[in-house]
Amino acid sequence: MSTQATNISPQEGSEFISTVVTAIINRNQSALNPLLKQVIYLIPAQQPESLRGKIASDLLLQITQELEKSLGCSNHPTIAWFLVYVGLGSSPPEAIQAVQMILDQGFKPFEDFFVDTQGIHFYDNGATPEKFERIPERLSEFTQMTVRVDILEVNRLMNRFNLSEPEARKTLLNLKILEQKMKIPLEQLLSVLDYNDELLQQVIQCDLTGSENNPGLGFPW
Repeated sequence: MSTQATNISPQEGSEFISTVVTAIINRNQSALNPLLKQVIYLIPAQQPESLRGKIASDLLLQITQELEKSLGCSNHPTIAWFLVYVGLGSSPPEAIQAVQMILDQGFKPFEDFFVDTQGIHFYDNGATPEKFERIPERLSEFTQMTVRVDILEVNRLMNRFNLSEPEARKTLLNLKILEQKMKIPLEQLLSVLDYNDELLQQVIQCDLTGSENNPGLGFPW
C-alpha cells in the first residue's frame, strides 16, 4: 500500500503491518521512517484527539507482536533495536543493551514498558512489585528514571539565579537527572552553581535527557 495513505481497511492494515515488520527486520531506516510517521501521527490523526494516543500504542503493539512471530522469539535483538529507534529516533548501543536486558526478563514492549529519551519507563499495568523485582539492577547508562519538576522548586531557582521560568525548568530538570546519575544531592549541586556562573550556563544550555551526554558536566566530583 502507499505510504501516503492514512485511512486503511482491515486487509490494508494487515498488509501495512507486514510492510513495517519487513522494514524493521531489514533495519531499513529510509523505508521505516515514513511508515512510523503514519503509525504515530497520520493514522491516529484521523480519529478524535482523545483516541489518538491509544491508536498509536495499539498499532505499535500489533507491529511488535507480528515482529515477534516473524523472528520466532520475543527477545530478538532486532526488537530491542526497534524499540530504541521508535523512542529515540536513533539507536545508541547502550540503550539497545538496556532494552535487551528487559526483553530477556520477559517484559512485553508497548504493553509493559516503553522507551524514551530519559530511559526505560513502565506502564501502570507493567509496574507491579513482582515485575519490578525482575528488572536487572543495572541497565547500562540507559536506566529507567522518573524526574518530577515542582513549580515551587522552579520559582526558587528563578529567584536564586535570576532565571526566566523556561531556564529554571530546564536547569532543574538537568540537575535532577544529574542528582540521580551522580548520586549527589540536588542542594549540593546547586551550591556549586552559586559561585560558578560558567557552569550554570552549561547546565542551562545542555540537554541531559539523551543517553549520549556526559553526566558529569563540569562538576568537581
